[in-house]
Amino acid sequence: MHVVASVQARLGSTRLPGKVLFHLGDRRLLQWPIDRAKASETVDETVAAIGNQSENDAVREYCKRAGIDYIVGPENNLLTRHLTVIDQTDCDLLVRITADCPFVPSEEIDRVVKEHLSNDSRYTTNVVDEMPIGIGVDAIDPSLLAEFKSLGETHPVKRARTNPEGWDIAWSKNTSWSAVSDAHIAVDTPRDYWSLVDALDAVGDDPRSIAEWISQ
Repeated sequence: MHVVASVQARLGSTRLPGKVLFHLGDRRLLQWPIDRAKASETVDETVAAIGNQSENDAVREYCKRAGIDYIVGPENNLLTRHLTVIDQTDCDLLVRITADCPFVPSEEIDRVVKEHLSNDSRYTTNVVDEMPIGIGVDAIDPSLLAEFKSLGETHPVKRARTNPEGWDIAWSKNTSWSAVSDAHIAVDTPRDYWSLVDALDAVGDDPRSIAEWISQ
């Protein structure tokens, strides 16, 4: 079982352009989820899935300098980008993470992967209301992504999340995070970014401490 983490990244965010290369503490924003995935016990390989617009040349250059494996795929077709990762890594299970989630816990990646491997689903996700925003992990069978492509989809999980019937989805919550389920520790806006800068300065880089600080 070859488990591959695919960290999707691009510079063209509408609310905070360029955010994946912003400094957060001692590293760039993109580096954080890459490092979290590499530190997990269940992930065998980690790849950045980068959009192919010319503005993303800076992301590719950063990956080269930082020694991050990457692929380049269509800017507006995330599904194809992740399928390219699958094709180039001989992937048996894809773990989808977004580059704007710097504090996704390695332990949560492992929990979702292990749950997926022990259930009968084709897609296991912890993106549920009872969890903080910013620790999202999707474990997806490559066959499901191929099926979505055959249906004309361009997003890897939107169809499954919005129309879950018939797609063998497992919704996975971790009750230990319930007390901070209102925390938002993803970087979507300038306010999010500066909140995480302040949280990192205040409590360090432990994801739960970050979530507790933000929640309070």
